[in-house]
Amino acid sequence: MPAISAPSTVLVTGSNGFIGQWAVYDLLARGYTVHAVVRSASKVQTLADWVARKLPDAVTRFKGLVVPDITAPGAFDEVIKGIDGVVHTASPIEPPVDDPQAFIQPAVEGTLSILRSALKSSVKRIVITTSVNAIVYPYAVTPRTYTEAEWNDPDVKRVEKEGAAAPSIYKYNASKVLAERAAWDFVEKHKSEISFDLATIAPSWVFGPVADDRLASPAALTATPSVSYRNLFAVPPPAEHQPKDFNYVDVRDVSELHIRALELEAAGGERIIASSELSNWEEWLVAIGKLNVLPKIAKVDSVPSKDPLPIAYLSNEKSKRLFGFKYRSYAETAKDLTEDFKSRGWLKELE
Repeated sequence: MPAISAPSTVLVTGSNGFIGQWAVYDLLARGYTVHAVVRSASKVQTLADWVARKLPDAVTRFKGLVVPDITAPGAFDEVIKGIDGVVHTASPIEPPVDDPQAFIQPAVEGTLSILRSALKSSVKRIVITTSVNAIVYPYAVTPRTYTEAEWNDPDVKRVEKEGAAAPSIYKYNASKVLAERAAWDFVEKHKSEISFDLATIAPSWVFGPVADDRLASPAALTATPSVSYRNLFAVPPPAEHQPKDFNYVDVRDVSELHIRALELEAAGGERIIASSELSNWEEWLVAIGKLNVLPKIAKVDSVPSKDPLPIAYLSNEKSKRLFGFKYRSYAETAKDLTEDFKSRGWLKELE
């Protein structure tokens, strides 16, 4: 099916999230009209003010919309009218209970809800943010490389077996697997009826600067960027950095891949891993030290070897082949991340 291009109208869910807000920014900067979905009217105003500050020429192409519960029947029926493409980054809030279905049901229904609404629309392309947790089984014994052809079925089976006793991370991973599978199954079931095709983007650990320029403090960071802050800039530094090795990707690269998946016809029907390379915290600290802007940053005596591979290594060959994509290096992301947090006054104790 045909993809889209500017000045088409794109619906972005999770628009105030780490990935979603960069997608809003990049789409507007590219000339698209963006309808940004958040959960409350106050968040609409916050986003509108942000657009006015960062992209004043794009104000007339921005519209904020409220969907309080993305799992509710018909939640997107109205907001999807007149939309050409969808970037669906929203995911339900992690529940404070042990019931696996409290993780799984909202994730699955939040995904199916927008697809059901799209079934009644003229949308051409939907791009859904999934996770490498839907692909990788991170507790395998033998180190190996994973591709988009694989699914993390072991975590689903463990949750089915252990129920509430399963660790939360397994429940979270199972929810990612089942939500993405539900999306592909829906498209297959309704292939004779739908006007759109589907692509999914599976990011690894997402690093990078934060699009929201008015966050009050590091305590206001969402879960993913807060981990990079704690491991790289916390005073005192953590006694031990965990995990020791990880696959990472810059948040701006994730946003760009979502947009390219909207625009490239060949991306329809594809799962795409978004991951730059294997890294470790010591490499990031060395890169930050070389900037010579934080004299009190934690000193690193040596960078551990990454050979043999950790349990899970991610292939990014498909994204490179489809899009000719070049990922940012950890040194580039570390520089921009440091400059971002420093400009907010969050790193004074390290200066």
